Formats: sequence, C-alpha cells, structure tokens
Amino acid sequence: MNTTKIICTVVYIIFIVATFFSIGNVAQFFDINSFIFVIVVGGLYAFSVKGDNTYIQKFGDGTVRAGWLGSLIGVVAILGSPVFAGSTSNLEALGAALAIASLTVLYGYFFKLGSIILD
Repeated sequence: MNTTKIICTVVYIIFIVATFFSIGNVAQFFDINSFIFVIVVGGLYAFSVKGDNTYIQKFGDGTVRAGWLGSLIGVVAILGSPVFAGSTSNLEALGAALAIASLTVLYGYFFKLGSIILD
C-alpha cells in the first residue's frame, strides 16, 4: 500500500461525508446498528472465504453482500411488523424504516468502493 492510495482513500471519505453534509439532514445517513452489521459480516467474510484476493478486496466484497442481506432483513422485519400489517399503517414510519433498511446497502457499497481505491 502506497501513500497515493491512502491519500485517495482519505479524499474519498472526506468527499462522501461532505456530500452527506451538503444534502442537509446528516443524521439520516447514520445508523449504528446497520453500520456494525455491515462491518462485522464483511470482516467475517474477508477472513473466512478462500481465494487469491487480498483481505481488503474480500472485505469489500463481503460488505456489499452484508449490505444486501441487511436490507432484506430490514424489509422482512418491516413487512412482518404488526404496525404495517394493519389497515392503519403509518406511512411516515414506513418511510423512515425503509430508509434505515437501505442504509446497509449504502454502507456496503461505500466500503466496497473504498476497498477498491485502497487496494
């Protein structure tokens, strides 16, 4: 790993965080449970899968898979919830819950692109 890759990775992270701030409501992009889920599953994937790829590449691949898995878990949890199953479903709460379920995919691709830049 050379300094150019590290600098490019830092610039990438700063650019993404600055984009979040320029959109407005920064809090909507952060959910600690989704973040931890993607990191842990991506890390487990990186250390358990066989292949010639580096751990950074495997971690990036694992985080994308973890992102989609987390999103599917979130959607199933939303659709199975008694709040949304009844005729008095709350569309505002549904939108917020779907946004949280989508964050795992965002985190997964964030780490995947970062791993491509870093490796």
